[in-house]
Order: sequence, then structure tokens, then C-alpha cells
Amino acid sequence: MYRQRNPLRAMTGGILLIGLAIAFFAGGGGHFFLPILFITLAFTSLIGSISSFRPNGIYGGLYGFVWMLGLAFCFLVGFWPWILVVVGISAILGALRVPIMAALLGMGLAGAASFSNRQQPYYQPPPAQPYQPYQQGYQPPAQPQETYQEGGQQYQYQPQPQQPPQPEYERPQTQYPQAMPPQQQQ
Repeated sequence: MYRQRNPLRAMTGGILLIGLAIAFFAGGGGHFFLPILFITLAFTSLIGSISSFRPNGIYGGLYGFVWMLGLAFCFLVGFWPWILVVVGISAILGALRVPIMAALLGMGLAGAASFSNRQQPYYQPPPAQPYQPYQQGYQPPAQPQETYQEGGQQYQYQPQPQQPPQPEYERPQTQYPQAMPPQQQQ
């Protein structure tokens, strides 16, 4: 089965390579290498998750995007007090998961909203059978009597009386050949 390629997913690889090149050349071995690397990872995470077209995947990518940008900011200005800001934003993002997911589902990702707005035919149960009181027990539907034609007239077959089942000991038994004992050698 051939799976069609997603251009957004392919684009993330290119963004990552360009970001790495910029980080090596602009950052060199200096102060800007890690911030540029984390900014690149943030955008590849976000674009890659959007390419999944799944709300849970997009939310996870958004979470990764916030953390990668936060780490880039921390490596740029200093780690200690600013990591608490990143943790706080992460906690807020976790608390807002339900509204964010509702908004992502409401956007109509992959045509989901247009599909749910279509008029669906409702289920109609089959016509009801006539009521049979339970006291009668199960009554199989009446079978029409079979008829045959002879001499231009129709006749009904006479019902065959049902024979009671034979007990097991009166049923004919199949006889199987008995194995002969092996010949004893002399």
C-alpha cells in the first residue's frame, strides 16, 4: 500500500538541518549555539506535530514547543530563575489541556468538523412483530401446509406423526474392526 507523503513532515527535516547549520556558524562554540539549537527544535516539534492532524499530537507538539523555547530563553539569559517561568507556563498549559483540545477539535482538523455537521439518517427499527403473550411460551411461526396437485386437484400432505427419540441402547451401533494381537516370534 502506498502512503502519500505529508509535505509538512518533510519540511521539518529541512528546518532542522538549516537550524543546525545556523547554530554551528552563528553560534560557533559561543553563547548562541544552544539557544539557536533549541529554537530550531521548538519549531520542528510544532510543525511536525501539526503534520499529524491529530489533536493529541498537536497538543503534545505545543507542549514540546513551549519547553524548547523556554530552554532556549534560559540558555540565553541565565538558567536559574527563568526555568521557574518555563515550569509555570508548562503547568498552565497542562491545566488548559481540555479547552485547548476542544479548540483543536473545533477547528475541523482533517475535515472532522464538516463531517460531524452533516445530516446523518437516524436509525429506524424494523416493524414490530405481533404481540405473543409469554404464558404460551415460544410458538414457532406457523408453517404453511405443503400441497401437491394430482388430477387437476390440490391435496395437502398428511402430517407425519413424530416418532419419539430412541433411547441410546436401542440405536444401532457401529462395529469397528478389532485389532489383532501381534504374532509372537519363535
